[in-house]
Amino acid sequence: MRAIYLFAVVILSLPIFSMAKGIETAKQVEQNLWVMGMPREEVIEYFSQQGGDIVISLLSVPEQSQTAESTWVTENGMAFYHVAIPGADGLTLAKVRLLDKVLLEHKDKNVLVHCASGNRVGALFALRAAWLDGKEKDLALKIGRERGLTSLEKTVSEMLAQ
Repeated sequence: MRAIYLFAVVILSLPIFSMAKGIETAKQVEQNLWVMGMPREEVIEYFSQQGGDIVISLLSVPEQSQTAESTWVTENGMAFYHVAIPGADGLTLAKVRLLDKVLLEHKDKNVLVHCASGNRVGALFALRAAWLDGKEKDLALKIGRERGLTSLEKTVSEMLAQ
């Protein structure tokens, strides 16, 4: 019986997206901007308690449907935005502009942007830096890496070379 209990505790303590490796805790990258992989409920609550205002999820629609995150965010008095990025195919100018629009509308607010690992966050910020802010490719990729860009770096680099 004790073995079943311990097994249940281990299973219940695993994060929903346990396969994702990346930024596991919120990382402040600008004055009002934090990035991370998939936040747990207690992270959302803590972000709110520390003055968080906005949470932007870049999870795909299927990933987002597996979490109660939007409820956690709104129950903690924050606004929730979902900009679905289903992997490399979701890295488009339209999605970069949408993220930029939300960030600019809330430039004086404390914002947390996340995906499952931080990789898509970094990818979108690298593309934003190059396409919208006019940064050189190397600097844009550096900005992306600082925000979680890992396995999508080759894709982003190729997109910036076009």
